[in-house]
Amino acid sequence: MQSVLRFIENTNTKTATVFIISLALVVLGIDLITGREVQFPLIYVLPVGIAAWRNQKTLAYAMSIVLPLVRGIYEFPWHTSASLPIASINTLMEIAALMLYSYLVDKTATQKKRLQKTITTREQEISLLRAFARNTGTTLQGRGLSPGMAEGVALVYLPPESELTSAHQAIVQDDVEVEINRLDCALAAAIRELDNTQKQFSGDMATAESDLLDVHLAMLKDVGFWDKCRRRVREDLIKIEQAVAEEVRDLVTMMEGLKQEFIRERSADIRDMGRRVLRNIGTFGEGSPNRLVSLPPNTILVAKELLPSDMLQLDRTNLVALVTECNGPASHVAIMARIRNIPAVSDIKDVTSLLETGDRLLVDAEADTVTVAPTKVQVARFVARRSQYASLEPTAAPGPAQNSATKDGVRIGLYANIGRADEAHLVLEYKLDGVGLFRSEFLFLNVDQPPDLDTQFTAYSAVAKMLNPHPVVIRTMDLGGDKIPRFNHTENDIAFRMGKRGLAFSLTEKAMFRAQLRAILRAAQGGDVRIMFPMVMSVADLREARHRVDEVIETDQFAKRPPIGAMVETPAAVFDIHEIVKIVDFVSIGTNDLAHFILATDRQSQESSGVLSFMHPSVLRATDQVVRAALKQGVGLTVCGEAAGNPAGACLLVGMGVRNLSMNPFQAARVRHILQQLTLEQTEAAARDALGVTTPEDVQQIVASTLRGTEV
Repeated sequence: MQSVLRFIENTNTKTATVFIISLALVVLGIDLITGREVQFPLIYVLPVGIAAWRNQKTLAYAMSIVLPLVRGIYEFPWHTSASLPIASINTLMEIAALMLYSYLVDKTATQKKRLQKTITTREQEISLLRAFARNTGTTLQGRGLSPGMAEGVALVYLPPESELTSAHQAIVQDDVEVEINRLDCALAAAIRELDNTQKQFSGDMATAESDLLDVHLAMLKDVGFWDKCRRRVREDLIKIEQAVAEEVRDLVTMMEGLKQEFIRERSADIRDMGRRVLRNIGTFGEGSPNRLVSLPPNTILVAKELLPSDMLQLDRTNLVALVTECNGPASHVAIMARIRNIPAVSDIKDVTSLLETGDRLLVDAEADTVTVAPTKVQVARFVARRSQYASLEPTAAPGPAQNSATKDGVRIGLYANIGRADEAHLVLEYKLDGVGLFRSEFLFLNVDQPPDLDTQFTAYSAVAKMLNPHPVVIRTMDLGGDKIPRFNHTENDIAFRMGKRGLAFSLTEKAMFRAQLRAILRAAQGGDVRIMFPMVMSVADLREARHRVDEVIETDQFAKRPPIGAMVETPAAVFDIHEIVKIVDFVSIGTNDLAHFILATDRQSQESSGVLSFMHPSVLRATDQVVRAALKQGVGLTVCGEAAGNPAGACLLVGMGVRNLSMNPFQAARVRHILQQLTLEQTEAAARDALGVTTPEDVQQIVASTLRGTEV
């Protein structure tokens, strides 16, 4: 049948039309020749269906009318007492049925062609992306799951995609107990596997890994869940493979529909358990998992998603990094990667299509990037950055009881910069004091419509509840510049055309801004949530934003008014800082953008990124001006740029008077460790000397001298 349809599709229009009309005449002739005694009304679907499949709708509808009409006129016994109205109704019903059939066939054919076009376009896009990556040393942007940097060769891992699918296979009643016995045997084998794994690696297994095995063992021993599988076999008379696959899929779908990000991450454990049991039943083989046991040297494993059992089998000797599309920071895979010090980057869409086995990769989980086929310049920069990273890595991770304080006991608050709700888990894992910067743009980018109130409230409240009583500073949408949503229209278009960014853009987009403020204020009623406005350019904008907050509080009658702060990241805000601190509860210095605007550098350039730009004397003096104004006014003060997460930058900031640093959670251990080696007097001396010199090289030399005596 498929070959016939392909022949019909590939035939040119003129030839096809002649063929269809000829076929219609043939079937009409057959129907008329056989006479009234033998009728073949369904035979008309052949020419009508072919015409509709070729999207020749006019011809299909015409034949749907003409063929039944001709047959009806010819076959009606005009010289008898037969009822003409009834015969007419029958003919009209046949015409209606054929026209409906034509419509459905045409719609199906159109959808098929549209799908084929989409697939072809997608394949072309991926092909172009691959070619682009090979030719230019492209850098793919993701997000870090586990800190570190690694250089190696890609190995694309594609496990069976059908592992939780099973075709319908009916059984007879006599086979029910046989199928249930197969499940019991598979469960026993799976439990033995995990017991053996625990025994095999008992001396080399971290607590989290051991806890993971305990969780999987508990799931395998969950009588209630497996009784549901047995019930499916008995009631639906299906094979056990199908029963397990369907039960696992239902549970996974339910978990992935929950609002709590942490619980959604655990759906991977359910799928992993299902895969293990199905493997022991015999649904799919051991070939793919075994591939992970022995890897080539310097392997960077690339996968759509890794499951916890994959991590337990990985060749630790030859694996240097992980790159995935779907794993989240709270997943067991990410937790195990951090325990084993394996750099990992995720959230790279279609990564298994973009990359091929054998590609040379540079993985930088600190910068959330993967560089494909790097150039010599990119490799040199990477090596230099990795050397610096290694030199600042503490020889031992800080213990759970260690505080973030200087050597002489001055407390320094360490907070997390997070870009998604599921990253809140890292605040607890790295024992931080809260969230100093919750970037809300993830809700607005890569979506076709602005997020509604409930969507935003769910994200904000999930973080607030998980971390309560720790503070969570939510930055309102920082759109504009290089962050342009898909749904930009009407008011948004005007704002973008005017070059507005951050707070100025939000004030232009009134409805979207109001919805976000309502969501944040609702979340603030159940936790220590604070509002921070980005890219503040003037006191007038800040006053207007505060007025909008007051309006929402009054309209929705919120009982609690959260603290309100401003991000200082433009020269305009620095010049106006003495007025800004009078109308806010706190300020947060964004050193990245501040350095970019002061030095007029390319924000994407690796030569001018982060800490090096911060160490320019002009940037240091601007930062010091903001610090002094905030301390004088008595408002809260935090730094949330890259400088805060770098030991050199942290040393200077603490010396200036900053007592709260917000950073990538992965950087917290290094900063905490360095601060514990320095006294407040040492940091103050370094800051004082750095503010007195005129070149970045002098600043770097001063900081290097201060850090030289620390134990790293």
